Amino acid sequence: MATPLLAGCGEEGGPASTAEAPDGGLRVVAADEVAPVVVLGSSDPAELTLTASQAFFASAPVVILADAEDETAQAAAAAAALPLHAPVLLTGGAIADSGLTKEIARLGAVTAVVVTPDPAPRVDASGTAGTSGAAVSSVSSSEDLEEEARKTVRAIDPDLQTVLLGAGALVETQDGGTEIDDRDLAEVQEQLPETESPRLLTEVLALVDQTPGQATALATAQAAGVVPLAVPGGDPRASSVSVQAMAQAKALAVVGIGESFGTVEQLTARVRSAETGVELTGGGQLVTAGKRYVVLPGTTVPATPAKITDAVARTAARAEPYVAVAGESGETDKTVTVPTLELVVTEASGAAGKDGNYSTELTVEAVRPAVEAALGAGQHVLLEFQPGKATFVEQVRQYADLLSLPGVGVSLDLDARRASGAVKKDGVVPAQEIDAVVDYLAGVVEGKALPQKMLVVHVSQPGALTEAQSLTTTDDAVAVVLHSDVTGSSAVREKAWNELTKAVPGVSWWGWTDVAGEATAGPAAAAGGVGAPLVVVVE
Repeated sequence: MATPLLAGCGEEGGPASTAEAPDGGLRVVAADEVAPVVVLGSSDPAELTLTASQAFFASAPVVILADAEDETAQAAAAAAALPLHAPVLLTGGAIADSGLTKEIARLGAVTAVVVTPDPAPRVDASGTAGTSGAAVSSVSSSEDLEEEARKTVRAIDPDLQTVLLGAGALVETQDGGTEIDDRDLAEVQEQLPETESPRLLTEVLALVDQTPGQATALATAQAAGVVPLAVPGGDPRASSVSVQAMAQAKALAVVGIGESFGTVEQLTARVRSAETGVELTGGGQLVTAGKRYVVLPGTTVPATPAKITDAVARTAARAEPYVAVAGESGETDKTVTVPTLELVVTEASGAAGKDGNYSTELTVEAVRPAVEAALGAGQHVLLEFQPGKATFVEQVRQYADLLSLPGVGVSLDLDARRASGAVKKDGVVPAQEIDAVVDYLAGVVEGKALPQKMLVVHVSQPGALTEAQSLTTTDDAVAVVLHSDVTGSSAVREKAWNELTKAVPGVSWWGWTDVAGEATAGPAAAAGGVGAPLVVVVE
């Protein structure tokens, strides 16, 4: 990803700075260098299309102009861009004529193909459209449209030659797409200057989130040879399709077209992860995408192969009843049930121990066999921490090797945190201590290009998490789940759930406690605004 992409498509020679080739001929030349990751994040079609031209073309003898207010004209321009290898620019929109003039000069364009609307039928005094043989013309004068097109071109660059393309040339194809009618396309091509074979990009991937207003920008990218990939929502990690496409493409540069792709830094991390091709159970690399985790909680780490096998089997059995209820709480697609084994790797102790932290820690190697067995069975794993007087992040760091494995997350038992340092009272933890774990896990994910990790915070009462309003809940690499860790009757658990969700608004992901045999889709209160729980811990 650190290697800049050179345009050349196998042809020798450096990139031209204008549309004029070294021998005096005209040639389309794609951008000579594209940064490893680029985001074109504007929501305005005219601005987005201009930045696409700047990003993907070094020179172009021909540009295509369409009205920023005319969607039909834009569709025709987009369809014409690929066969003409020409960038599209939108007039009358957010970009002033002077901005278009500058871009056309940079491209070295000599001809503008202007997409004009279909001529409107003339009407007589009674308001009736004329027909053949009538006293009125059947269509309005095409001269008006031609003059308007030439006026548009003159305002941008009076030296540009003007070629007209009617929007009516856009026709549907058998596969449901659109293209320019062959005869209309040939007529336009006859009027264009002769050009040498274009030099196009071959190993650039354009990600599009398929929101309205991106068609002409995408068409400009494709006209330069860029390969498109649809990524609804803007995160290439979200689905198995996009993850595998990224892994197979091995693109030298990736461009995100659309606001949902975030910053360059965010997209860079997402791309690095997706390109590994590694997926989580249920598909994709996001723990939150279309999944629900059913947890066998607080399991002592099994010490023998037989006990490991038993723990994995019990985890699968605990999750099985939830397959039938998946998707009942309003998801568009059926939710994937993910069996999840929670292993207690550090356990609160009544004795201070040699390190004085009132917590007993297992070694990584003692935990590894159970972790690998669960992952091998298609299960998720949570490492549970009961830190005593140690901070959570101090203990989490000790298990870096296991946290480097995809599908291994963390759970924090607030009740097992003893007063020490910033913690003034047993079982009461400031949000900053949780944030430290989020930051550490994010560093692991980004440093090793891993799928997203889950961090579950077990909260038995709202007061257990102080300064909760400042809790980090939106980290791209880590999904923070607040679990209402309360047992008892359904009424008791729903009351605790309501109190917690109201006390910490803004949290995206929640955990609910079920009693074995219930197999619910979550609390009834989930319909009240916070959504169905991502995690169901079955006691």
